[in-house]
Amino acid sequence: MDEKTPQGSKTDPAVNPVVAAQLEQIKKSVPDTSERLFEFLSDHLKPILLGCVVILLAVAAYEGVGHFRAKSAAKAADVLGVILLEKTEPKARVEALEGFLKDAPSSLKPTAELELAAAAMVAQQYDKAEKAWTDLEGSSSEDMKAIAGIGHAKSLMLENKPKDALALLTQLKTKAPAAYKQAIARQIAVSAEAAGDAKTAAEAYTELSSKDSDAPGKPYFEFKANQLKTKS
Repeated sequence: MDEKTPQGSKTDPAVNPVVAAQLEQIKKSVPDTSERLFEFLSDHLKPILLGCVVILLAVAAYEGVGHFRAKSAAKAADVLGVILLEKTEPKARVEALEGFLKDAPSSLKPTAELELAAAAMVAQQYDKAEKAWTDLEGSSSEDMKAIAGIGHAKSLMLENKPKDALALLTQLKTKAPAAYKQAIARQIAVSAEAAGDAKTAAEAYTELSSKDSDAPGKPYFEFKANQLKTKS
C-alpha cells in the first residue's frame, strides 16, 4: 500500500530537499533590500540546476553594485564640498566646477550647476553662466525651472541684454509656480525699464504695488509706476 502525502505539504520532485533547505537558510541571511531579487531567482530557476552558490553570488553582486554607487556618490559629494570651500576665486571656482560636472552623479549636478552659474556671473563669464542656467531650466522640477529662469534673466541683464531678459521673463511668468510670480514681476519691471519699454515696466510696478498694501517697497513701486506712466 502506497503512502499518501499529507495534505498541505507540497513537494516538487525536481527539487532536492537538501538544496531546498539550504535555500531557506540563505534566504534568512539575505538583506531585506535583496528579498525580491532572491524570490525571483529561486521561483523562476530550478534550484537543483542553478545551485545555491550561483544564487548567492547574484544577490551579492546586486548588493555590491548598490554599495559601490552609494560610496561613489559620497566621494563625489566630498569633492564638491572641497571645491566650494577652497575655490573662492570666481574663475578658479568655475574651472573646478566644470571639471567636476564631467563625471558628477546626477543627484549632485543641480547643486554644482547652480554654483557654476553664480560663480560665472561674478567672473563675468556670461556665456558659461547662461549655459548652466539653460541646463537647469531643463529640470523636471517646476521650482528649479523658475529659479533658473530668474537667474538666467539676471545674467542677461548683467550682459546688458535687457530685451532678451524681458522676453525670457515674460514667457516664464505664464508657467512659473505662484510662489515665484512676485520675484518675476520685479525682474520684468527692471528689465522692461532698461529695455525702454515704459508701458510694460509701469504695469509690472503697478502689479507689485497692489500685491501687499503693507509691503516695505510699496511706496517705491507706486512712485516708479506713476513715473513710467508719464513716459508710456
